[in-house]
Amino acid sequence: MLDKAYDPKPVEAARLASWDAARLGRSEPKDGKDPYVIVIPPPNVTGALHIGHALNNTLQDAFIRHNRMLGREACWVPGTDHGGIATQNVMEKQLKAEGKAKHDLGRDAFLERMQQWTRDCKATILGQLHRLGATLDLDREAFTMDEARGKAVYHAFKTLWERGLVYRGERLVNWCVRCGTALSDIEVEREERKGALYHIHYPLEGGGEGAVVATTRPITMFGDTAVAVNPKDKRWTHLVGKKVVIPLIDRAIPVVEDAYVDFEFGTGCLKVTPAHDQNDFEIGERHKLPSIKAITPDGKLSEAAGPYAGLSREKAQDAVVPDLEAKGYLRKKEDHKSAVQTCYRCASVIEPLLSLQWFVKQTELAKAPLAALDAGEFKIYPENWAKPYRDWLVNIKDWCVSRQIWWGHRIPVWYKDGEKPVVAESSPGAGWTQDPDVLDTWFSSALWPLAVFGWPEKTKDLAYYYPTSTLVTGYEILYLWVARMQMMGHAFMGKPAFPDAVIHGIVRDKSGKKMSKSLGNVVDPLVMMDKHGTDALRFALMHQAFPGKDIAFDEQSVVGARNFVNKLWNSTRFVLMNLPEAPKAYALGKDGLEAADLWILSRCQATLAKAKAALDVYDPAAAAGALYVFLWDEFCAWYIELAKGRLTGAEGPGKDAVRAVLVQVLSASLKALHPLMPFVTEELHAAIKPYAGESTDFILRGGYGGLTGDWSAPEIEKEMAKVMGAVTAIRSLRAQLNVPPGLKIKAFIDGPFAGALLGKHKAYALLLAQLESLEAGARPPQSATAVADGAAFYIPLAGVIDLGKERERLAKDLAKAESDIEKCEAKLRNISAAPNVPAEKLAEAREQRDSAAAKRDRLKETIAVLS
Repeated sequence: MLDKAYDPKPVEAARLASWDAARLGRSEPKDGKDPYVIVIPPPNVTGALHIGHALNNTLQDAFIRHNRMLGREACWVPGTDHGGIATQNVMEKQLKAEGKAKHDLGRDAFLERMQQWTRDCKATILGQLHRLGATLDLDREAFTMDEARGKAVYHAFKTLWERGLVYRGERLVNWCVRCGTALSDIEVEREERKGALYHIHYPLEGGGEGAVVATTRPITMFGDTAVAVNPKDKRWTHLVGKKVVIPLIDRAIPVVEDAYVDFEFGTGCLKVTPAHDQNDFEIGERHKLPSIKAITPDGKLSEAAGPYAGLSREKAQDAVVPDLEAKGYLRKKEDHKSAVQTCYRCASVIEPLLSLQWFVKQTELAKAPLAALDAGEFKIYPENWAKPYRDWLVNIKDWCVSRQIWWGHRIPVWYKDGEKPVVAESSPGAGWTQDPDVLDTWFSSALWPLAVFGWPEKTKDLAYYYPTSTLVTGYEILYLWVARMQMMGHAFMGKPAFPDAVIHGIVRDKSGKKMSKSLGNVVDPLVMMDKHGTDALRFALMHQAFPGKDIAFDEQSVVGARNFVNKLWNSTRFVLMNLPEAPKAYALGKDGLEAADLWILSRCQATLAKAKAALDVYDPAAAAGALYVFLWDEFCAWYIELAKGRLTGAEGPGKDAVRAVLVQVLSASLKALHPLMPFVTEELHAAIKPYAGESTDFILRGGYGGLTGDWSAPEIEKEMAKVMGAVTAIRSLRAQLNVPPGLKIKAFIDGPFAGALLGKHKAYALLLAQLESLEAGARPPQSATAVADGAAFYIPLAGVIDLGKERERLAKDLAKAESDIEKCEAKLRNISAAPNVPAEKLAEAREQRDSAAAKRDRLKETIAVLS
């Protein structure tokens, strides 16, 4: 027998141990059996997992369990990502706390310390995934910087090099002065900041009025090599071909014409700084302008800045602006909002910088993924993400893949004076020096679906498991990772890396804000699991995981899911208490079944089909919602209550029939719920399965099964809906009139459904509505009325309640309700009048006012009934 109350900790520990011993996550290629494959989005080895990881991995586990239960050879590959910049930043912070820097250790010692850190983090991460119930194939654990993945990275780079798709060149890149490395365009975040627009006069060479340029960053003028004007702008045509002088350093630069210039922005004159702006770089290319770096890689001004050389960007700005003003160059300063680019890892302001870097040509690589999308060979769920994905592929640019850090796959290119660069895994010989840069972490991540199965070797695993089946990830890395995996999959295997990508949202706090340590709103999934149980956290996340939508996470959702777990436990315990101690299989049959039995079987069949269909199209929220409503609102709230009376009777076919329904419906429902809540369902199903005639050791091995036969009964469902509607109406009236719950009362009925309720469904109404009697008849005096679909019920009140006292009580409640409405109205007026009130606060005040008004209206209705 189950314990009286559910304690998740011992159950989860025991279940994890049994699953581990049985190696339920293990997968091997099997002839004649369709594979279902997911490769985990490898978390960075930067520490513990967060609530977003809990969402992502619960989704994957649900899909893996679902497909394993459908009979497919499910394989979920675990692993971790070396994380490049992110992980190196963590280590550098640790060193800083010790009063050291990476250069104090040297490259080799630093990398050894990184390896030790990653080993510890990998163990932590895999332990947390295990705690979540993830059915990973741990024998396949991979790391983006292990030896096997290193071979894949080398082979990919070499192949792209041989195809002419990798090159080294001086280009304008996104440079993070904090991390000391280049970043790709999609590793840069953009935010709007308040600043200023400075109108600066560049005098004519030799004296006189020159050009006035508008800029948000005066310090970049030291890298200017021209001023450009639009050919159609007559205000400045007289300056074209002449030279103007850069303020403060007196360097002359030409005035050129270029159609790119927007003469409606600022002054119509554009300062051209090819080394620090992409558009300026392109103007410089067209006009063969030199490129002068005004800012160095460490974020300080270069020698080109003259007296300001060596100052940081911030200090230089503070010095330059007052000097411009003091010397009469600053014509105007106005408030201005501009888009600022920041590093996606450390949030430092990005510096566009002309730099020698390695690039991958992506235009050719993007063609096959684009064709696959258009042909329906690759689908994104939800489909609204397909357009931005397509747009990115159409407008793709070359990918800067070199990073100026130590932690990562070192670029396998070797140099020697007088020799052409050579691509090789190890040194070609004496005198050769390897490129010091490493590859972008997303380069190795892009090979993940291939590399985990042994590519570039033609392994049995690669042949069986590739292409993988489903990729589950957040929308924030759709371009960083999803698109690049598809490009590499097509480039090296001629197939998409996966036919389906499931895009989920971000887990935010309950007010919709992004979680961050600085805001103090981070939710630790381990704390939630310890407090409420793993199944409760999983179900709370799945219940809200609407495709592509962010989740506003509130702990109350986990409390609600925990209550659902307890409801399942208690209802299963009730069923077991009404079964013989010696297990006996109860098979479903038509004999002895009542309308309630046929109704719950029909509802169960429909719910199981709905849940399966939802998981088939990656909609766990729909599956969770369907199962929750069925089990709580129909099976527990109605059917078990109806079954209680029949279970107390003598042994016989009727009692066995209701036992069979309870057992089979519960067994099938627990299995359907298993992908979402594996621990409690496994525990409960183990207790119930001997009575359901099942013997498999685990739900995953037994599969869904379900109800045998067709139990669809739409007409019975309609009739039972009317019965439940009638009972609900009577219950509501009892509560409204403060009738004691245990007091049985008389009722009269009238209407087209009266015949059915007085005939075959009368026992249901008497039992569930706590009625002493139910008879046909018109409304008697001093009675209250409850209206349901097809029936009106009249409840005589004389002798049931003290009418005088009840009127007195209700009058007091009404007076209080009126007072509450006045207070709510006053609060709403104050909030509405206040400036910058959050929308949620205003909505909350309106909801309180509306709730108070609804309570007043109900009280008035009740008083009218008693008058």
